[in-house]
Amino acid sequence: MLKKTLFLFFYVLSTVAYAQDNNMKGRVFDESGIPLPGVAITVKGTARGTMTDLNGNYSISATKGQEIVFSMLGMLPQTIVYNNQTTLDITLLTDKKALEEVVVIGYQTIKKSDLTGAVSVFNPSEMKNTTVSGTVGDALGTLPGLMVRTAGSPGSEGKVEIRGTGTLGPSNPLYVVDGIVSGANRDFNFNDIESIQVLKDASAAAIYGSRAGNGVIIITTKQGKEGKMKIDLSSRGTAQWLPRYNLTNREQWINLNDLAFSNANKQPANHFDGNTDWQEEVFKTGWLQDHNISFSGGSKESRYFISGNYQTNSGTTIGSNSERFTLRSNMSTSRSFGENLKLNIGENIVLSNYSVNELNTNPIIDVYRMLPTIPIYDPNNAARGGYGYGDGSRDVTFGTNPFAREDFENTKNGNLRTRGNVFGELEFFKSLKFRTNFGFDLSNDKHEYLRKVGYWAYNQPTDPSSLNKNQAQYRGLVFDNTIDYIKKLGKHDISAVIGTSYQTSNYEQIWGTKNDVLVSVNGYFTQLDAALSNPKTGSYQDNEKLFSVFGRLNYTYDEKYLFSFTMRRDESSKFNPVYSVGYFPSVSAGWRISKESFFNVPWINDLKLRANYGILGTSNIGPWDWNSFITVFPQAIFGVDQNIVTGMTQIRLANADLKWEKMAQFNGGFDATILNNRLQISTDFFIKETKDVLTAMQIQMVTGNNGGNPVVNAATLKNTGVELTTTWRDRIGEFGYSLGLNASYLKNKIVKLGYGRDEFTQWDTKSIVGHPIGEWYLIKTDGLFKSVEEVQAHRSSNGTLIQPNAQPGDVKFVDYNDDGRITDADRQHCGSTIPKYQLGMNFGFDYKGFDLQLQFSGSFGFKSFNGPRSGYDRFDDNSNYRADYDPWTPDNPNAKDPRPISGDSRNVVGNQDRWLENGGYLRIKQIALGYSLPKKALGTTFSQVRLYVNAQNLVTFTSYKGLDPEFLNTNIWDRSYDGGAFPNPRGITFGTQITF
Repeated sequence: MLKKTLFLFFYVLSTVAYAQDNNMKGRVFDESGIPLPGVAITVKGTARGTMTDLNGNYSISATKGQEIVFSMLGMLPQTIVYNNQTTLDITLLTDKKALEEVVVIGYQTIKKSDLTGAVSVFNPSEMKNTTVSGTVGDALGTLPGLMVRTAGSPGSEGKVEIRGTGTLGPSNPLYVVDGIVSGANRDFNFNDIESIQVLKDASAAAIYGSRAGNGVIIITTKQGKEGKMKIDLSSRGTAQWLPRYNLTNREQWINLNDLAFSNANKQPANHFDGNTDWQEEVFKTGWLQDHNISFSGGSKESRYFISGNYQTNSGTTIGSNSERFTLRSNMSTSRSFGENLKLNIGENIVLSNYSVNELNTNPIIDVYRMLPTIPIYDPNNAARGGYGYGDGSRDVTFGTNPFAREDFENTKNGNLRTRGNVFGELEFFKSLKFRTNFGFDLSNDKHEYLRKVGYWAYNQPTDPSSLNKNQAQYRGLVFDNTIDYIKKLGKHDISAVIGTSYQTSNYEQIWGTKNDVLVSVNGYFTQLDAALSNPKTGSYQDNEKLFSVFGRLNYTYDEKYLFSFTMRRDESSKFNPVYSVGYFPSVSAGWRISKESFFNVPWINDLKLRANYGILGTSNIGPWDWNSFITVFPQAIFGVDQNIVTGMTQIRLANADLKWEKMAQFNGGFDATILNNRLQISTDFFIKETKDVLTAMQIQMVTGNNGGNPVVNAATLKNTGVELTTTWRDRIGEFGYSLGLNASYLKNKIVKLGYGRDEFTQWDTKSIVGHPIGEWYLIKTDGLFKSVEEVQAHRSSNGTLIQPNAQPGDVKFVDYNDDGRITDADRQHCGSTIPKYQLGMNFGFDYKGFDLQLQFSGSFGFKSFNGPRSGYDRFDDNSNYRADYDPWTPDNPNAKDPRPISGDSRNVVGNQDRWLENGGYLRIKQIALGYSLPKKALGTTFSQVRLYVNAQNLVTFTSYKGLDPEFLNTNIWDRSYDGGAFPNPRGITFGTQITF
C-alpha cells in the first residue's frame, strides 16, 4: 500500500513538473538588426504578457505547445509555438502596406510618406456609431484647421471653414466626390464613404485652381472587392432632445412683471388665465432613423458595390421633419490585351430623393417670447384662428405663437437628384494611363408655400390666403481628360498628370403665386388653379462655364528628396472675357531627413520636413455680376384709353472690371513617426493672404443704382496659424487603444478694406484694418448703482453727471470718451468673435469584442453674445424671464441683476457688453460602446454582428449660459452672435451592424 501511494505521489509530481511554465528570454530586432523596444509579447489564450525594454530584451513564461505572439504597430506580427526554448531572438518585418498608405490629392493618389502638402485624412470609422443628417462636413469637427458648425433642425445644413476666413463672400470648401466636383449636402449618404481627405494648402489644392481658395474636401466612396458577395446591414435609431432655458413659470413671471410695472409707476397688467410651459409644449423628443444595406464583391476583373439608404428625422420641435432615400451603384470592369495594354471602364451613380417640411418660425425664440400666462388656444380669438397671443388690454407681447404659425404656414421642399460619373481608362506599359471621365449632377427641385388665413401674433396685419409654387432644374456636367505617368528609374520616382476639364452648369427656376385659395372639407387646395386672385409669375436662368488646363509633376530621389509642381489655368464665364483667365501655380519640396546616413536617432522611425507655396483662387460672385441689368420695372399711362405701357430701364450698376480673388499661401511643417511607429506627429505653420477680395461696395442712390450694391475687388485678408496632429496607437495582447489629439491656432487680420475705407461697422461689431474681422464693439458696463451716492459720484473728468436719470438698481455704463454722456461713441472693442484655438480628440479602445470610442471637440479664445439672454432679460417689451433673475430692490441692494422697468429700455439697450460671455467650450461629441459577437458564435452565415449604443452632445464644459456654445451663425461680421440659433440636439443612438 505504501509503495502504491509513493508511486502515485511521484507520478502526479512529475506530471505537474512537466506541465509547469518555463521561462524564455531573448531579444527582438527589426530587419536592420536594430533592437525594438516596446514590442508586445503575449501568450495566446491567456492574460499573460510583457513588453521589450529599451534594448529589445524580453522574458516570458509559457507552457510547451502554447503560442507566443510578438506584435508591434507598423510591423508584421509573428507567432511561434513554444517548445521549451530557453532563449529565442525574433526579427519583425516592417508592414509595408501600413507604411504605404495612399492619399487622394486630386486626379492622383500619392503615398502619404511622399506627401509635401497639408492634408488631413478623416476615417469614417471614427464616426461609425452615429448618424450624419446634414452635410458630410458636419463629421469633420475634430480635424485641425477646420471650424465646423452644425445646424440642429431637419433639413438645415452646417458650415465648414478651412484655415480661417479668407473671403468676404461664401467660404464653403469645394467638395469632390469620386473625382467629380459635386456637393455633399443633406441628400448624401454618409454610409457610402470610404475615406475623406481635406486639402488645406496651396500645394495640395492648386490642382483645382480657381475653386480651391476655401480648401477642398475629397470624398472617395466604397467600391467592391474581389471575393464572394458581401452583404452589409446597418440600422440605427437615435432619440434626440434639446437643451432648455431656465424660464419662469406663471407665478414667477407675474411677480417679476408686476415689479416691472411698479418700478415704472404703472398699475399691474391684467393677466391672462393661461398656465403654459411653452418649452414643454413646443420641444419634443425626436426620433432619427438611418437604415442602410449594401452588396459588394466581384472577381479580379470586375467589381461592384450597390447600396440603399433610408433616413427619416421627426425633428425635436413642432413643425419640421425630413425624409431621404438614396440608391448608389458603383461598378467597374477591366480587360487586359497582353502585358502592355489594359482597359478599365466603370460608373458611379447615385439617386437621391429628399423632402423636408421646413420651419416657418423660430421655436428657439418663440418659447421665451411667449408668456406663460398665454394659452396655446384661446376661444376669444376663434374668429382669427383660435390661437392665443398677446393682447393690448392684457399681457402684451409681440411674440409668435409657434403652433399657430406652423398651422397657418406650410412650407415643403423636395428634390430628386441624380449624380455620378462614368469613366474609361487605357493603361499602357503599366506606367502610362489615359482616363476620360464624364460627370453629371441633375436635380429637380420643388417648393410649395401655403399661407392660410389666421393670426399668430398681436397687431398682425390681415393677410389673405396665398399659394406659391416654385420649380427648378439644375444641370451640371463635367468632362475631364487626363494622362497619368508613373515610373521608377533606379532611385528616381516620377509621377505626373496633365489634363483638361470642361464644366457647365445651368439652373432654371419658374414660379407662380396667387391669393385667396379655395378651401374644401379636407382643407386648402394646393394647386394654383384653385386660387382666385392676384396672379404673379416669374422665372430666371443662370449659366456658368469653366474650362481648365492643369498639370502636376511629383519627383522623389532615393526616398529622401521630394519635389512637386502644379499649375492650373482656369477660364470662367463669371468674369468679363478680358479678365476671365486665371493662373494658379504651386511648388513644394520635402526632405526625409531620417533616410540620411548621418541621421541616427533610434527612437525616430521617420522624419520628413516639408514646405510649399502657391496661389489659389475664388470667384465669389454670381454668374452675371459683371453685367448691368435692364429690367421691365417702370410703367406709364398713355393715350385717351389710358393704357398701361411697360418700359425698360437699367436699375443696377455693375463693375465690368471684376477679376479673380487670389489667395497666396505658404505652408511649412514636418511629419514624424517615433517610438517604434506608435506615435505619429504632424505640425504645420501657414500664412494665407487673399488679395482682390470680392465684396459689395455701397454707392449713393443718386447714381441711379437701385439694384443692390455693385461688386468690386477691394479687401486684403490674412490668416496665420499653426496646426498639430498627434496619434498614438498600440496593442498589448488583446487590448488595443488609440489616442488622437488635434489642435490649431488661428490669427485673422484685415490688411486692407480698399477704396479708402479703414473700418466697417456692423451694429454690434467693428472691423478695422490691422484687426480681425468682426471684433465686438459694445458699451462696457461696470455693475449696478447700489445707492443715490453712487449715481451722483459717476461723473466725467470735468465733473459732468454721466447718467442723470439713473437710480439705484440701474446699470452703470462706462463713459469711454469722457464727454459726460452715454452714447454710441462710448463703444469699445470687447473681444474677438473668431475662435483662436480649436481642439479635437479621438480616443478608441478595444478588448475581446468590446470597443469604446470617445470624441471631443472644443473652441477657445473668443466671446459670444447671448442674444436669447438679452431677450428674456428685457422688461421694456414683454417676454418670459429668467427663473433665477435676481432683481435689485431696496431690500436686495446686492442683487446681480438690474431693477426691471416696464416700457423703459435704459437697462436693456442691445449694444452693451452685459450679455457678452466667454464662448469657449469643450464638448464630448460622442461616447460609444459596442460589442462584436465572437467569430465562433456566428457560424458560417455571418462574418460580423455588432451592437452598440452611442451618446451625443450630453456633456459640455463651458461658462456660456446659452443653450449651446457650438451654435451656427453664417454672418462673418457677426459670427459669434447667438440670435436664437437652433442648438445641437442631445441624443442616444442604438444600432446594429450585420455582415453576411
